[in-house]
Amino acid sequence: MSNKHTELVRQVKTAIEKLTTKDEILQKSVELIDNFSPDFNWTGFYILKNNILEVGPYIGPETSHTKIELNNGICGAAASQKKSIIVDDVNEDPRFLACSITTRSEIVIPLMDGEICLGEIDIDSNRPNNFTNDDRLMLEGIASHIVERLRKL
Repeated sequence: MSNKHTELVRQVKTAIEKLTTKDEILQKSVELIDNFSPDFNWTGFYILKNNILEVGPYIGPETSHTKIELNNGICGAAASQKKSIIVDDVNEDPRFLACSITTRSEIVIPLMDGEICLGEIDIDSNRPNNFTNDDRLMLEGIASHIVERLRKL
């Protein structure tokens, strides 16, 4: 991972250490993640409740997808498969649920607590091929810190 990527993981870990609610932890995390790149055009969380992904804190245009069923869309696929997904061109992926006609690529990182998916980080970009393996590693590191912090609440 690049120094820039490693630094964001450290910043998020430090920033959420003393926060005392789930909402504060997710809000602070989404703000830091969104600031990482001007090409992150929608950055947010979906939280799994009763087998439905419900939109959490996010930064970006309003979304009509406030609830997503498992196995539906790229978000539902990532939560169901319990693995990160990068889509270089959403127009080529039939799973894509269009929130914005300008979205071209997407990355989804599950928040895994052991074998249990708590939710996910979802980022859309208006640029095709925007997300790299370093982005995936960075976001997986951030996700593990978020889950670790949520366990302590």
